[in-house]
Amino acid sequence: MLTSQVIFLKLKSGNPRHIKGNHVHGLFFKKILRFANPQLADYLHSSDTPKPFSISYIYQKGQIFWFRIASWDDLIAQAVFDYFKHQFEIRINQCTFELIKTSTDATESPWAARIEMKKQIQLSQSFAKDTFWLEHYSPTSFKCGDAHLPLPVPELIIKSICRNIPAQIKNTIVEPPERLLKKIQLKEHRINSVYNKKNYGAIASFTGKTHWQIAKNASESERNALLTLFHFAFYAGIGVKTTQGMGMCRIRALTWDKKSGF
Repeated sequence: MLTSQVIFLKLKSGNPRHIKGNHVHGLFFKKILRFANPQLADYLHSSDTPKPFSISYIYQKGQIFWFRIASWDDLIAQAVFDYFKHQFEIRINQCTFELIKTSTDATESPWAARIEMKKQIQLSQSFAKDTFWLEHYSPTSFKCGDAHLPLPVPELIIKSICRNIPAQIKNTIVEPPERLLKKIQLKEHRINSVYNKKNYGAIASFTGKTHWQIAKNASESERNALLTLFHFAFYAGIGVKTTQGMGMCRIRALTWDKKSGF
């Protein structure tokens, strides 16, 4: 199951501007998983394999604050559900929040979702167009040696998504990443450079939108593979520190209106 759980909060005390991605990451491991499934918490924390979840920063909309936990491991999703059944107040870096609700309903938030992997694959591959925009909602960056690259390089994006993809989805993709790269083109981008300070240190990153085109000569399997990857990025994120708020993205629209945006 692919799950994106949005947690809605009301601030009771403290300054949320001081909350960084590592603080939300700490809440997830030290509170949520430790409460609901301590064995899973120990395993994920000590494992060197890619983590089967991503976490957002805390965002504000009006008087409401929210963050999300996306996962492709049913044990993680269940742990989050179980924790918020019993906790109605949470503390993050000297801030206290009252829990309003959690949701996986896309009608309540564009970042909420819950769908079986098989169904997600079918929906991805039935996508009607071969061109789409990707919204890079939170700062995105790629580690290149000792530096960070704040650019939407197709090779880095594809490899980043492939690195996190679960076996059930990976088994439907018969084409290697190197071949897929020849069938996708970055047509246009509208990005902003960001010196992201929402994690330890500061990371050169970008936010904005990128426009992608699947090649006309792409085979059906190549097209299906690319669409599956880019739709899965909604859950996994792209680039570095996706478990601490970075790389949050989604397929946003099919056309670009230069006057009004999406």
